[in-house]
Amino acid sequence: MGLEKRSNRLILCLAAILVFAFVQSVRGSEEKPSGNVSTSNPAEAKDHQVVVYYFHGKYRCFTCKRIERLTRDAVKDFFGDETSAGLVEMKVLNVDEPENKHFTQDYQLFTRSVIVSDIQNGKEKQWKNLQKIWELIQNDESFKEYIRDEIKAYLS
Repeated sequence: MGLEKRSNRLILCLAAILVFAFVQSVRGSEEKPSGNVSTSNPAEAKDHQVVVYYFHGKYRCFTCKRIERLTRDAVKDFFGDETSAGLVEMKVLNVDEPENKHFTQDYQLFTRSVIVSDIQNGKEKQWKNLQKIWELIQNDESFKEYIRDEIKAYLS
């Protein structure tokens, strides 16, 4: 019986160490939140603009970072001229920061999300939560084409 108790304690101790190591590795691999990242010149405000938001939290997993990267790539690859002209803008926001918490209610966010917003004359006319990102995350090209198509729909 004494040997069994010691074995159980040893297993419990090893499990605790593994959990602690996992938590530390997740914390250590986090990128600093990007804050508000704009790819356009705010001085060039237009009557019509499409804003692509990527909303994340303080703790970001591999998939969350991948969503941001693929979304940035799609905006850059397909809308380089439009971003230079101020017609398309990408913003990356941490919804855990107090100044960004309102977006959770504004866009009814329940997880990390990409939102495409149609701004006309300085006012948001419509927006869409691109929920298919979770289905397409394993296929770079399909993901970027989805982002492209949704932005194009708001530009026309």
